[in-house]
Amino acid sequence: MRKVLVIALVAVLALTVVGPSGAAPGLTRLGTDPENDGPPSLDVTYLDAGRNGTSLEIRIGVAHILPEVRSVPEAPGIEWVFEVSGRTFVAEGVPGQNPTFYLFELAKDGSATQLASPTGTYNHEDGFIRMLIPLRTIGAQKGSVISGVGEKGTEDVDSHIHYGAGEAYPDKMATTKDLVLR
Repeated sequence: MRKVLVIALVAVLALTVVGPSGAAPGLTRLGTDPENDGPPSLDVTYLDAGRNGTSLEIRIGVAHILPEVRSVPEAPGIEWVFEVSGRTFVAEGVPGQNPTFYLFELAKDGSATQLASPTGTYNHEDGFIRMLIPLRTIGAQKGSVISGVGEKGTEDVDSHIHYGAGEAYPDKMATTKDLVLR
């Protein structure tokens, strides 16, 4: 009986530390993807998002991040395509010695306008790419619904590599849940 109680207590404590969604404190897990279905540094595994002060914090899990991915013109990117109040945005991080981050707004005709160069991190020790998107820039406020683009199950989180006139997508993931800003 004691052994069962100890096991139950350990399980409850583990859930308390990690949280039921597996997301970091203050963030909500919006989607997951199996590990090892993409190459190192391009294997997306989860999407977490939530409010961080006056910003939307986005974390995209990346399995087996290499200590340094050198940036080249055909650099890889990790991105999430999401909607806020009928507007569509792309938050993208490009790894390298000096990672860069972009926020684009997509127009109905498919054209894109860069709105900002948000702050972010891409560190092999963290296991995720992190971006802070100013809420004002995307027109979000308390109660706003932020969702992946398209119907549930659409692959709106991806890793990709630009090359020549096209792109390759080594791994994709779907947002399965909406975020309501607190």
